[in-house]
Amino acid sequence: MKKAIAWGVGIVIGVPVVLAATAAILVNTIDQQALLNKASAVVKEKQQRDLAFTGPVQLKWFPSIGADLNGVTLSEFQSTDQFLKADKVSISLALLPLLSSEVVVDAVQASGVTVNVVKNADGKFNFDDLSNPETTDQVEQEMEDAPAEGGQAVNFSVDSIALENLNVTYADKQTGLEASLNNFAMQSGRIEQGVPTDIALKGNVKANKPQADLNIDLNTRLEFGLGENLYANFENLKFAVLGQLDQQQADVNVQASTLNVNPNTLEVKAQSLDAKAKGQLPNVGAFDVSLSSPSLELSDTVARGEALNFKADLKQATRSINATLDLAGLQGNLKQAVSAALKTTVNLVEGERTVNLQLASPMSLNMKSELIELAALTGQLDVKDPALPKKQASMPLAGRLAVNNTEKTAELDLNSKFEATSFDLKAAVKNFSKPAITAVLNADKLDIDALLPPKKNANTETAASSGEKSKDTPVDLSPLRNLNLDITANIGELKVSNIQAQQLKTKAVARGGKLTISPLDAKLYGGSTTGVITADANTQTVTVNQNMTGVQVQPVIKALLDKDMVEGKGNVGINIRTTGNTVNQMKAALDGKVSVSLQDGAIKGINLAEKFRNAKSLLTTGSNATQKTDTTQKTDFSSLAVSFDIANGVATSNDLNVMAPLFRIGGAGQVNLISNSLDYLAKASVVATSTGQGGKTLDSGLNGVTVPVRLYGPFTGVQWELQFKELAKEAAKAKLQPKIDEKKEELKGKAEEKVRDALKGFLNR
Repeated sequence: MKKAIAWGVGIVIGVPVVLAATAAILVNTIDQQALLNKASAVVKEKQQRDLAFTGPVQLKWFPSIGADLNGVTLSEFQSTDQFLKADKVSISLALLPLLSSEVVVDAVQASGVTVNVVKNADGKFNFDDLSNPETTDQVEQEMEDAPAEGGQAVNFSVDSIALENLNVTYADKQTGLEASLNNFAMQSGRIEQGVPTDIALKGNVKANKPQADLNIDLNTRLEFGLGENLYANFENLKFAVLGQLDQQQADVNVQASTLNVNPNTLEVKAQSLDAKAKGQLPNVGAFDVSLSSPSLELSDTVARGEALNFKADLKQATRSINATLDLAGLQGNLKQAVSAALKTTVNLVEGERTVNLQLASPMSLNMKSELIELAALTGQLDVKDPALPKKQASMPLAGRLAVNNTEKTAELDLNSKFEATSFDLKAAVKNFSKPAITAVLNADKLDIDALLPPKKNANTETAASSGEKSKDTPVDLSPLRNLNLDITANIGELKVSNIQAQQLKTKAVARGGKLTISPLDAKLYGGSTTGVITADANTQTVTVNQNMTGVQVQPVIKALLDKDMVEGKGNVGINIRTTGNTVNQMKAALDGKVSVSLQDGAIKGINLAEKFRNAKSLLTTGSNATQKTDTTQKTDFSSLAVSFDIANGVATSNDLNVMAPLFRIGGAGQVNLISNSLDYLAKASVVATSTGQGGKTLDSGLNGVTVPVRLYGPFTGVQWELQFKELAKEAAKAKLQPKIDEKKEELKGKAEEKVRDALKGFLNR
């Protein structure tokens, strides 16, 4: 026994002594410069790179094996350009742990390190030559096979890391991306799996796509695992990213007393979690978002937490949006199901308009089927706007929402009833990657205008009126190419854009880039309308085929065009087609036909009967009468019929037929939809001089007279011209003609008498 103890003590004391003596001999006998030269030669031969040591080098052998290197440089492949430079690098491995298959790095220290990484146009990196894929695969295979062959797995750890002024540049010649890590510094304690260690990291990141200049600062106590036992546990986590992104401020801050993450098991534990991000981005605006939770735990065995709160604020030039999402009473586990109470709010402010949406529901998440369900959705939509008819409107909401990520489907049931509006919507989505959307909307009454401000009056000046070319607006039908839609709507009473319709029945189907709305049927202002509308993204065309029967046209025109042009009840047929990528292009390509047939109405803008009562004085002066459209004046008719043939944006008509108590009106002309102007010459013939419009009579001398009436000018300022000047010329000519005829007869008689006298004298000779 004593002998065994003696041997043990001898080994414990003797081995280190022998190793120390050996190390001393090595340090004093090895030519370090020759060793460095040999290393440079090997690198030059094998890698075709230049490895140089411009500063002093110190090798270590015991109790750690390592080296202190100064002024180390490594060139690019077959080039003198610099790939790597290090002012100082120091690394040492504990010698004794190697005997038990443990790699213990005492310390890694480096300062003034610069690495230039390049991805060439062919996709290869400038360091690919430093690794031989075959050798790498062989080493990895040997490491995997080592434990199976009875060997002992190698444990790896680093006692400490100290990096200062670490710089890495990256250039991608395929994409043009340029990025860099600048002046990075890192301090850490022992780096080993399962061992908590303090880590401090800071530095700067720059990039050009997108433009970025960000300062990073990390302080935490970290415990981690690798391989199959992959996890990361943070204590007293403080992480900040401050700087600019796309030349706009962007800041991120994450803090937590504890944050544990296991990607393999999806386990997340957090205490006092507070994550914030704010800044400003182009086309987005100023944003401020946050995620917080006092206590949160998610795993296969448990799901619990006091609360999970998400907030987002977005400010743009004309609007601001505030949104919140709260989950409370978290229960269950990630293996089966998770449930919680959900509340969310969205507040939109745009000018004087405020929209507030509040929703709440029990939420359940089935982890196996990946089904998220809001089974009892309740909420309210509030709109405040001085432009609304009642200044404000409120809509209670109720329904159900379910999203199945396994089957890639979603279902929504939503209904509401408020004031004169009630509806029930059922919608479904299949295949999230290429959504197929179906929906059915049933409503007793639906007043869209109660939630929207009235349309602004169109006051666009045309080239004819202002001399300025009107602005063009793109028409993009490309979203239809990926749209798979099938919507059916049945609405008892609908009010939208000031149009009031009843018994609306319609179906919209979009497939293969083409949208078809058919039928589009409704009761409309005492009559009915039926038709089909299509929009085709493949040919960038739009067609409208709509027929109105027995409809009062004045409220329809007023609602659609904000113009008071004509009154009357009758039929309107629209059959048009157009194509183009902008509004002006579509106006210029418009083709088709429009026909109108009305009864018992009036043409708004002028009172022809009143003008004709003053016709005698105008005929006497021989001047035309011109006036702008005045909607307080009108010309009654018992019937009106007219049609327009449209070609290349110009509508031509030559069949105007108006029957009125005092007139018969025909005419021909054009409506130019490209320049938003018209030029139409109507001819009003007086057929009666008895009591007519207004209970007054006309001068009997006008009976049978036809007065040319010209309508011309831009839509925003149509002029009416009664061409009495030409009529006066015709009248004067008509008045003089009998005298001319009488004089002709007189001269003719005298001539005949002279001829007779001459003949008589000749015969008497």
